[in-house]
This record gives sequence, C-alpha cells and structure tokens, in this order.
Amino acid sequence: MCIFDKPGCSIQSIQIFENAVSSIQMALGDFASPEKERAISAVRNMHAGILLLFKAKLSAFSPADSNDVLIKKNIRPQKTPEGKILFVGYGKKTVDVADIQERFKSLGIPTDWKRFQKINDARNDVEHHFTTLHPDAIKGMISDTFMIIRDFITDQLMADPREELGDAAWGTLLSVSEVFEKERKECKERMESIDWESSALSEAICDLTCLDCGSPLLSPAGAGRDHGVTCRSCGKLEPFESFAERALLQNLGGQNHVAVQDGGEEVLITCPFCFQEGYVVEEKCCALCGESCHHTCDMCSNEIPVCELSDGRLCGYCSHVLSKDD
Repeated sequence: MCIFDKPGCSIQSIQIFENAVSSIQMALGDFASPEKERAISAVRNMHAGILLLFKAKLSAFSPADSNDVLIKKNIRPQKTPEGKILFVGYGKKTVDVADIQERFKSLGIPTDWKRFQKINDARNDVEHHFTTLHPDAIKGMISDTFMIIRDFITDQLMADPREELGDAAWGTLLSVSEVFEKERKECKERMESIDWESSALSEAICDLTCLDCGSPLLSPAGAGRDHGVTCRSCGKLEPFESFAERALLQNLGGQNHVAVQDGGEEVLITCPFCFQEGYVVEEKCCALCGESCHHTCDMCSNEIPVCELSDGRLCGYCSHVLSKDD
C-alpha cells in the first residue's frame, strides 16, 4: 500500500507528492521542447521534483500535530496539556539538501546520494557556469534521475512510478535512460582501459563531466593518459593536466573539507614538485607528475605530518633545528 493511502496520512504529505509529480512531468515536457531556453527549466524542475519526493517522505513520517516537523528548517520543543514534550516545526522555511541528508541518515531512509549529487551539480552548473547546455548533459541528468525516481517511489513511497507519473512521462524517462546509459557505458569502458597510474585518479575520472558543455560522455583521446580526453558531445579536447587535477579536486575536495573540520589531515594536497593539486596522501604519490615525498623524516625517523610534506627529507621540527645550527 502506498504510504499516502494509509490512515492518518496528512493532506500536506499528499500535496507535496502531487507537486513532486507535477515538477517531474514539467521537466520532461521542457526536455522534449525544441526551445533551447527550456533546457535550463528542465534541470531546475527535475531537481525540484526530486527534492519534493524526499520531502513528501519526511512529511509522511512526521508525527500528527507536529506541523510537519521533519520538513521544517526550524524545530521547537512544546509541552502538551498532559505535560509531554513534543517537537514541532515552525516558520515557513523547509529543509535544504544537507538537512534532508542528515534526517534520512537518522531515520534510516536510503537513497542514491552519489547519483543525486550529479543532479545537484547539473542544477548548479546551469545557474552559474553554462550559458548553453548541450542536450547530452540534459540526457545524463535525466538518466540519473530515472534511477532515483524509480527506486524512491517504489521502495520508499510504496507506489508504482509508472502509474504515478503517467505513461507519457514514464516512457520518456525510460527511453532516455536506456539509450544514454548505453553510450555512458561505452565511454566508461574506454576510460577504464587506460592506465591512469593512480587508483584515486582512476576513480575520480569516472564522475567527470565536460568542462564546456557539462556532458558526462568523456572518452580517452588516445591510447595513453597523456593524450587527454575528448567530449563525445561537443568535441572539446582537454589536456591531461587540466582534467586530471579537476577530477581529483571534484572527488577528493569534499573529503579534505570534512577531514579538516574533524581535526584530521587532508587527503589531497598541492604537489611540492609540480605545484598542482594532485598529491594523493594515501598513495604517497602525485597522481599527475608521479613524484613522491619522503613521508618519514631522515633525522628523527618519525612520520612527517601531511601539512609538512615537501620536496625535502626532514620534518618541520628537524628542519628548524638544523637551520638554527647553521
């Protein structure tokens, strides 16, 4: 039984779900239009539709008389006449992506956040970077949404996605996804055939999109990594040093931020040899130039902290002691 058909489900939950379906249907209508301007609207509407699906689930999970507490940005404790403490939502602001991720985690609601991040990035790209959007970039976004929408409506909302979205919208989602995923698979297989000389770089490149048009259909330009990559959508050739550094920053930059916030050490640093953001600490090697730092101090034999890694052989303390002796 669909969660919105269960006794006690609020009208608000049903309305949010209906708005989600409308946004997704509008996105597919925008995508099918020959008007280029509507491509950006397709991305915005699809992104909004998926967020509304997530909020519909949280709304349905919210206790009765809590003013949809799980989708409200602000929460207040409230005492009932019987003396019980309840948490209720207040204000008009609703949860953002980070809030939804946190609440899904706490409630044990699974979804494909890695795939959603691609959709989120596509939305940000059309807002801030790309003045024109290649059709393949839109197809990639729609293909990613197909997986999320299908699984979330089926597994979390206990509904039939084809029935809820309608035959026309569901048919478009399905056909675009099948064709595009075949092309994406071919590109991925070609990328995996290259020796990238770094596991971190090999993994990071899988999620890279074209710098010019945003399409994920990137393919090696030659038999080796130094030949660069070519976009099968717009034809742009990007040299190795550019796309490799960009891929690492995109894939490991977030881990750097979390590590520093938690008092840990960075996982990706500026290489002291080539001065690019390519030194992968775990691999003890720069994924771009191949050079390695000394991770153990020659003088005290202690491990050199990540923040002190350099083209030298000493830790910061020993280097300082030697400089004073001079």
